[in-house]
Amino acid sequence: MKPTVFFAALAAVVAATQSPAAADSRVAKLCGPDHSNEAASLDDVRPNPDGFFVASIREQVSEGDPRIVRSTRDDFYLCTRTAATPDMDATKAFLLMKERTVKYLFVPVIKRDTRGPS
Repeated sequence: MKPTVFFAALAAVVAATQSPAAADSRVAKLCGPDHSNEAASLDDVRPNPDGFFVASIREQVSEGDPRIVRSTRDDFYLCTRTAATPDMDATKAFLLMKERTVKYLFVPVIKRDTRGPS
């Protein structure tokens, strides 16, 4: 057996046996070490032909957006940030102070169907 085939097979087995949290450490790196999923429910993020719609904050994230991160998790994982930014004037920042926007949206590479047979 060639070494490259062996290491590729070994990597596939290791990736399959890790839990989603351990397998995707990018959540901790990009969102913070103690971050919790901000998706309001399992159906908060809805795929559509253009990308994904986050219902709880009413925001469309189009396919190809750099905020979309393909993930090994089973469900969508949402990181948000405040919509107000330091470069805004005081009035606009005050108006957007309580608004949230998508920082990163972790999207499952393979969406598993958890519904039972109908």
